[in-house]
Amino acid sequence: MTGRRGKGFTLIELLVVIAIIAILMAILMPSLNRVRKQAKFIGCKSNLKSYGLMAFMYADDCDGVMPNAWTSFYSQRTYPGEPHRYCRWHNPDWDLEKHPKYAGPFWPYLKGKDIHICPSFPRIANMFGTIHPEHVDGVVVKANYNYSMNSYLTDKKITAIKHHSEIFFFGEENLWVTSPYNSYAFNDTAMCVYEKWDSFGTFHLARDSDMEDGVVNAVFLDGQVKTVNRLDSWRYCAPDGRSLSPVGN
Repeated sequence: MTGRRGKGFTLIELLVVIAIIAILMAILMPSLNRVRKQAKFIGCKSNLKSYGLMAFMYADDCDGVMPNAWTSFYSQRTYPGEPHRYCRWHNPDWDLEKHPKYAGPFWPYLKGKDIHICPSFPRIANMFGTIHPEHVDGVVVKANYNYSMNSYLTDKKITAIKHHSEIFFFGEENLWVTSPYNSYAFNDTAMCVYEKWDSFGTFHLARDSDMEDGVVNAVFLDGQVKTVNRLDSWRYCAPDGRSLSPVGN
């Protein structure tokens, strides 16, 4: 008998190797996806930590007064010729890095920090960007920012607010309306939980089949960044926030 010629694989051997690789990929991919999501989640927390720090620096320079939730990031609530202010978060014409003429007094503290967008949010914007309330057809969906300030804190002095660990400063919202939790979605720089219009989002760590099943991040007045769920919105929006929940919690 003669020995096996050459050093190549037989077809059966190749098929076995391919099958083994496919099995390993099927085992590893869910773990890799979880690691990727967790890394983005941690990146979001880091962004919000910086947001809180910048806001405190702003307040320190302004006699302890916190930013205005509507007119500190952008200088006006509406601008002449703007398609709709609810599209400002994703309209490239209102990217403050490229168009600083629209910048409000808080923007210089954030400028160039590259902390305005959660690493997980571009995917959410691609999925749901065109369904936010009063979206204008034709406006490109490319996120300029996705963090909103607690509207209750607008123009208030930090020293006048108690229980800093229980009041959120900036947080994240969904891009869609879910009654009875909110009547608006993410559309501007203010999260109006106290007015019962907005709520925390649910898109972090959610299953694609149920985007209402996740959590989001928020930075608090004591500088902590916490993972929060939707029902935390009313609990953490104001000193008497526990009495505001539209679902009775």
